Amino acid sequence: TNVPLDETIEILANKAFRDNWFNKTNSLNITKSDLIELLELATKDQLFQYNGELYEQKDGVGMGSPLGPLMANAFLCHTEEHLALPDYYRRYVDDTITAMSCESAAHVFLDELNSIHPSLHFTMEIATNGKLPFLGMFLNKNGSQIPTCVYRKPTDKGLLLHYQSHVDHRYKT
Repeated sequence: TNVPLDETIEILANKAFRDNWFNKTNSLNITKSDLIELLELATKDQLFQYNGELYEQKDGVGMGSPLGPLMANAFLCHTEEHLALPDYYRRYVDDTITAMSCESAAHVFLDELNSIHPSLHFTMEIATNGKLPFLGMFLNKNGSQIPTCVYRKPTDKGLLLHYQSHVDHRYKT
């Protein structure tokens, strides 16, 4: 939700119209400014309700927007192009996992990540006793293997989504 919209829209438009890739791939004939306008219409000036009050989203992608993961991925891909990444670096949307030579190298890399852009703030968890929570799993280092099991955050309340909430039906089923 913390993606800077104007920058991300510009990144997407620049990539889409490099060598006119977007139009060629999709058999379309739209301009770069048309794509920018469409993305702005789909993401900006979004309203949401909280505790009965109506609010306008000032920046970032609205929570639950189908464009949210795409925008986050595009923005982070763009920032990664300007980094010297460690040998083992994997990312899923906004969650990353790396293997570093030592803890001090991990802290240096974390500082570098956090200096990329004011909208980005990375935190770090270090494996304890060979165990690391990642993407709802516990990764358990066991020699050269990494078996997994379900991980629930300490803040998990076991609450479920109310069926009559204003959420797309596919998430409810």
